[in-house]
Amino acid sequence: MTAGLNVCIIGKPNVGKSTIFNKITGSHTSEVSEISGTTVYPIELSEKFKDLKINLIDLGGLKKKSKSHEKKQKLITSETLKKLNMSDVVLFILDGSDEITKNDKQLFRLILNKLKNIIVIVNKTDLIKEKLKKKEEYFKYFFEKNFPNILLKPIFISALKNIKREFLLNKLYDIFKNSQKLIKNKDVNNVLKSILAKHQPVFNKKSRPTIKFLRHVNSKPFIFKAFGNRLTSLSKDYKNYFVKQVLLKLNIYNQIIVIKFINNKNPYS
Repeated sequence: MTAGLNVCIIGKPNVGKSTIFNKITGSHTSEVSEISGTTVYPIELSEKFKDLKINLIDLGGLKKKSKSHEKKQKLITSETLKKLNMSDVVLFILDGSDEITKNDKQLFRLILNKLKNIIVIVNKTDLIKEKLKKKEEYFKYFFEKNFPNILLKPIFISALKNIKREFLLNKLYDIFKNSQKLIKNKDVNNVLKSILAKHQPVFNKKSRPTIKFLRHVNSKPFIFKAFGNRLTSLSKDYKNYFVKQVLLKLNIYNQIIVIKFINNKNPYS
């Protein structure tokens, strides 16, 4: 039986979503235009890759909240949110020739809040050939600084000229495979030991919060439970640091993780 993965292509208007959809599916199903709002209703096609059926969904461009009250845009937003809720992975498309906008930030936070796995694609690199290295640094720095609960390696392409179809399909396949397994207690607790050896929580009111055990309890989305004492005293900065270290040491990319800090519970129960 072939497994299925629902993949939404999301971004603001005119970033190249439909071009990417057509290149991945090898079709001309999704209409390409420079006119904002060309794609209103979601367009779907299925692609078989290895033992996986990928349901690819091209969605209309989402505008920032202040402009989303127009009748046509309200319909696009409504249809997009329906499909986003059903999706397993999001291809989040950015315009490489532009700066990251308020609209981009709103969309990205929306996807994270839905706990969706994300592949960031920076399109239109053919327009920024001479500035590509600086742009790569700019986009990578933005995500590293602002979003501690996910590790991303943005993919830089020109959808018109050099889209890496097989590469993208393999990325989607890897996320699917990772979402089918739980990481062993031994492995996550080796990570815990190495994190604590490097940096322990700071003292709070003459006592130090202690994390004694880490357990991976869910993979879709990735959820970990950290058990210990006085964990309600952990600072936000330390929690962010801890999440980032777990991601790095377990080499988890493009997948959002949630860590629940739990006081005085038996981790085996």
